[in-house]
Amino acid sequence: MRSSRDEETQRLHQFLSDLALLGSLQGFRYFQPWLRGREEILLTVVNDDLSCPQLRSPVSLSSDTSCHLPTYSSDQSTPRTSAVLPPASPCDREIAIPETHCTLFLLAAYAKYGRPYVWVRSNHQRFTGTELSDKDSPLKLPSYSEWDTKDIGVWHIVWDIVSICVFPPPRNPLAVDFAYLKSLPLSERSLSSGALVNFFHCLLLREARGTPLYTYVWEELADLTRLHAQTLQELKDQDLIKNLS
Repeated sequence: MRSSRDEETQRLHQFLSDLALLGSLQGFRYFQPWLRGREEILLTVVNDDLSCPQLRSPVSLSSDTSCHLPTYSSDQSTPRTSAVLPPASPCDREIAIPETHCTLFLLAAYAKYGRPYVWVRSNHQRFTGTELSDKDSPLKLPSYSEWDTKDIGVWHIVWDIVSICVFPPPRNPLAVDFAYLKSLPLSERSLSSGALVNFFHCLLLREARGTPLYTYVWEELADLTRLHAQTLQELKDQDLIKNLS
């Protein structure tokens, strides 16, 4: 049964709020978000997970579950082309083309469509055949195909995008780049890690317990919280030393 128009509008507004929150974050391992407007966000996603041994050796890793495609629900299906819904501008006019080792995606929740969609904006050759037949057509992902029946957050869609783009598909598409965070100055690290902690808390409050997404994010949050607490302590110690000098 379809929800009422008021419920649909509320769901879209919630998604746009989540979109804005994601666009303010940095420190993810497999992607970098860039908020381009109230309804649009660009995602630069790496093509290859260089940390996975499968990319360094021809040996089969069929027993290594960390390199297998994860799912956040039991009915996830292969991405495929949906009805033609052109984005705000044709792909040929995209100016934010990433480096060759990355793929650019446009994730947008336009009011005229009433739900989010994802468009490939570079490296279309990675999505041939049934995945993408027209470069200005959106991908059809499990996450937003369930828009009418489930509480779909922006994290579900990002999970799907990273899973189909990164090779091999990572165990946790929302993994944090701890090396990057640790490379930041203390003040910037505290802000970035704190923002990520808040984002993951918001996610866990809305995600069903027991799903891979919930489990992996919960594990990541534990390490991230420790890093954030350590950073705050180092900032406190730094200020104390300045006051004593």
